[in-house]
Amino acid sequence: MPHLAGGAAVVAVSVLAFAFLIVVHELGHHLVARASRMRVERFSIGFGPTLWVRRRGETEWAVSALPLGGYVRIAGMNPGEEVDPSDAGAYCNQPAWRRAAVVLAGPAMNYVGAVVLAAALLLAGAFREPDPSPTIGDVAAGGAAAAAGLRPGDRVLSVDGAPMATWVDLVGQVVQHPARPMDLSIARGGETLGLRAVPRDEGGRGRLGIAQGTRLAAASGPGGAVALALSATHERAAEVLAGLAQVVTGRQRAELRGPLGIAQEMARSARTGAAEFLSMVWVISIVLALFNLLPIPALDGGRLVFLAIEIATGRRVNQRVENIVHLVGFVALFGLILAVTVFGDLARLLR
Repeated sequence: MPHLAGGAAVVAVSVLAFAFLIVVHELGHHLVARASRMRVERFSIGFGPTLWVRRRGETEWAVSALPLGGYVRIAGMNPGEEVDPSDAGAYCNQPAWRRAAVVLAGPAMNYVGAVVLAAALLLAGAFREPDPSPTIGDVAAGGAAAAAGLRPGDRVLSVDGAPMATWVDLVGQVVQHPARPMDLSIARGGETLGLRAVPRDEGGRGRLGIAQGTRLAAASGPGGAVALALSATHERAAEVLAGLAQVVTGRQRAELRGPLGIAQEMARSARTGAAEFLSMVWVISIVLALFNLLPIPALDGGRLVFLAIEIATGRRVNQRVENIVHLVGFVALFGLILAVTVFGDLARLLR
């Protein structure tokens, strides 16, 4: 029973952390809308039946039963809403640049939140950065590395006799061995071992199923922590975008995870320790910021595309057309999330 209770607590903390990141996103929309003198009618933490509600000024603050995120409702922002053209507090009556600032504020808040979290972890001496050495951080279950006997913490000394000085060297060798054996010399626990691995062939590129190791990062004072947090966040964002580009070009297979899969990963990191869990929250905050900026209908990035067209042409896009595009995008996005959850997350959980 204590194990079950502990497991439930880990899952609950993971779900609440993910929901908190979404609330932070919505808070960005809220703050900029208020700064632009738009009327924010409701800010809800969670969805579903309302558990608690209080009105302060023009805004209704609520806590709802399902803690899976939240939403902010700005007057004049919903499709089909009838708005008085003279209503200065309505979103739709604002200049395009102000509306764009409100939309952009959500992803920006997630990104700034990631930098703040990284700085806090650095000051606490708990921030882990990628280890440039050829040290393995994680081994995917059922992958080529696991089949070869590789373990987390192994340091690869050489591949086919060629010395490995950095992680980049190791990755370069792996991708050049699709479905071809490679002899590895590794250091493990003070011993040197020899292993043979056969990377899987994925589009003509070898893949072992290993992740880069990490190491504790050090910063000198608050200023150094903020500077290093900015640098680390920018680097991780660049890695995420590079991975997305490889998926789009077909050079890498997409490994999609829905809300359940993300919660599973967060729960797994939470069992490892607080620092690892918060590092995972940091990464997810970055991914949320970038994902919401993708030019996909129904996402913030899709709305920004229409606003960019309006700013460039000086003419507002037909609202009916825009609403239909966002509705289709929302249905497609919801369908994708549902499919990934059922056929990906649940399938992995059942296995």
